[in-house]
Amino acid sequence: MKRPTTDLAPGRTIREPFAAFSFGAEVKSLLLFLLASLIVLSACGGSSSNSNQLQGSGQLAGNWQFSIASPPDGSFQGNPFSPCATPTTSPLCSGGFLLTDNNGAVTGQITYAVFLPPGQSTTSPTLCNGGSTPVTGTVSGQNVTLNAVEGKQTYTLTGVLNGTTMMGTYTSTDGKGCGTAQSGLQWSATYVPPLTGPIQGNFHSTASTPLRNQFFPVTGTLVQGDNVGASSATVTGTLSFQNYPCLSSASVNGQVSGSSVILEIVASNGLNVGQIGAPVGISSLNPVTVLSSAAGVVLQGAFGYGVSTSACPGANVAGDTGDVCLGVGNTTSCTQPILYSPASLTFPSALVGSAPTTQMITLTNNNISTTPLTGLTLTLNPQSGPSDLNGLLSDFDGLPNFTEQDNCASSPGSTFTLAPQQSCIITIAFSPQQSCPWMPSTGLGGGGEPPSSCPFPLQASLTVNSPVSADSDTSFAIPITGSGYSAIVPGVFENSPSVSGIVPVLPIPELDFGAEAVGEKSAPQLLTFVNQGTNAVQILPPLSTPCMTPPTTSLSLPRPLAPGETSGLQVDASLTVTGSTFTYGCDSDLTSQQPNFQISNDNCSGTLLPPLASCSLDITFALQPHTSLAGGLDYFLELNTLQCTGTVTSNCEIDSGRFPVELKANTTSTLRMSPAAGLNFGAENVGLTSSAMTVTLFNDPKDPNAATVNFTESVLQATNFAETDNCVGSLAPGSSCTVTVTFTPLKAGFTKGTVTIGYTPGQTQTIYLRGTGQ
Repeated sequence: MKRPTTDLAPGRTIREPFAAFSFGAEVKSLLLFLLASLIVLSACGGSSSNSNQLQGSGQLAGNWQFSIASPPDGSFQGNPFSPCATPTTSPLCSGGFLLTDNNGAVTGQITYAVFLPPGQSTTSPTLCNGGSTPVTGTVSGQNVTLNAVEGKQTYTLTGVLNGTTMMGTYTSTDGKGCGTAQSGLQWSATYVPPLTGPIQGNFHSTASTPLRNQFFPVTGTLVQGDNVGASSATVTGTLSFQNYPCLSSASVNGQVSGSSVILEIVASNGLNVGQIGAPVGISSLNPVTVLSSAAGVVLQGAFGYGVSTSACPGANVAGDTGDVCLGVGNTTSCTQPILYSPASLTFPSALVGSAPTTQMITLTNNNISTTPLTGLTLTLNPQSGPSDLNGLLSDFDGLPNFTEQDNCASSPGSTFTLAPQQSCIITIAFSPQQSCPWMPSTGLGGGGEPPSSCPFPLQASLTVNSPVSADSDTSFAIPITGSGYSAIVPGVFENSPSVSGIVPVLPIPELDFGAEAVGEKSAPQLLTFVNQGTNAVQILPPLSTPCMTPPTTSLSLPRPLAPGETSGLQVDASLTVTGSTFTYGCDSDLTSQQPNFQISNDNCSGTLLPPLASCSLDITFALQPHTSLAGGLDYFLELNTLQCTGTVTSNCEIDSGRFPVELKANTTSTLRMSPAAGLNFGAENVGLTSSAMTVTLFNDPKDPNAATVNFTESVLQATNFAETDNCVGSLAPGSSCTVTVTFTPLKAGFTKGTVTIGYTPGQTQTIYLRGTGQ
């Protein structure tokens, strides 16, 4: 059965990002298609009775799912996407609640939908008749008769009741273009037990996200409400999730009609964040059905849930979608056949290239059928996160960050068998080969992470491929994460001791400069590099001939970088990739052949930097005549150290040639900023407010375009910073105003923000903010 591909969900008021249902042009004119799969029998007036028990005194009281065969002449059919459909048949698949009285009279109300099969002018079935109508009937002993008028057709169902099933034949009158008269065709119905009791099962993600193929245990309760004569019974309850990053707990509310269930998922803050089940053929989610057997009652649906939260954001589609299986009562039908512990691995941060550390996963045959699992396989994706533009496993030496060994299979990748409750051990080794993707994300062409985001999590996944599953997804993914840190990093050592063995460093990932006119220079900014590794590292010396544009310097990966090939410190304005060749456009003006970002007082280049030692340099911004500031500058400082190879094993780094510092300059302006266009608050305790830091804006009278500045606004874009200023009204050449900022971290970790100063005519200057909560 083909899965609907519309990427939206059912008429939803969006209070949290979640895929909204969308309707095709044909369906928009036929609102009845919303109920295309539901035939719901309920009381036509009178008092209500509890739908958790057989309702009334008759044997038919309760919730039933009907399957009514389509005629051989093809004059009408049911929805081909309904739960009753098969690859070759599309019966009318409907369900609902029946009420009977002590005299055997059956009353109810149905909603129905009849489709015309695909014809010469259509490629899919067309809704030709739908709506609601009263139902009457009788039950006498085991004999059942039900009557309903559906549009211009009258249906009469006769059959036999046998415990929890009914079956028989039906007749129908001519539908005047929507079905022909029929007789002697088959119908059947199955009793659907009430959805009340404890639940246990899982969400099994099939989304194209980092959660793909992971399954998350779910527990909770469901309560099916009274049948009050409406077209369905309400279902409410609670859900608790284990290790689910999108959501920890939620309430649900919705309805059940026959075997069709639709439940809205509501977070603890009252926001609607998802849904279980959907009307047939309408949305990106598939229907979820109630399956009843001797093993118990189960709510199950392939691609049957969708969730969007701030942790799992969604747009046109939900942030996470997948298969759902929830068992009601004591059933174990949703127990997955394999069990692995732990459900995820997180490695502590380690020095790039350090000796591997290991963690183990125990894989067990948990099959409730107590049969062997044959044909199991293991697949490790050693880097499921960002990689370089060449798709290498690592950005620097082509080696994976994670490796896998196990005693499950006789050889890597081969199939294996686990007897009931038998276990095997999987060992994952972690040796980080990078701290960030080799290329930064902005300025030089993209493909990686900005230095302020480093080190970023290194990700992998181990997938267990099983021959069976409690749902339709037979792959089970185990997420693996870790992070690596480089030996030499821009920053300063903290005074606080290290708990993990890593010497704490306050990072300096970016230097920001205000605008300057040609012929002017900014105040120098100090940049410090520290060696937080355990061994000395050689920073390459400067080249005797500075890098200029043209010509450019061309290097290939894997390199090694050695003295004389490139400068230890080099500012790059552009980077292009051709195959495995990386061509650097150095920061060198075409006219003056001088850099815009000038390095001075450099005691880093050529230095053998011992562990826990530091070196420093000054960087000054001096705009060159052939360089435009129209869009500002976004360059990067490249750090080249002696690179480790098979023969070079001391005083070296694996990740030589990275870009640890971003260099920015604001767009053209007469305003100058001092001491700089960036404020780094360093480390501050969570919840406490830092001392104020100030940036002075000076309207430079020496600028060729000097004129009075008229301020329009100042905009703070940050949640951890507060800003005040006296930059209002106008500012004449030679005058200045100040912007004052404080930092109050809300949580531990690095954070950033900006203050944008607007002035006429439509110009802005930016102050960059950063700090670290501790």
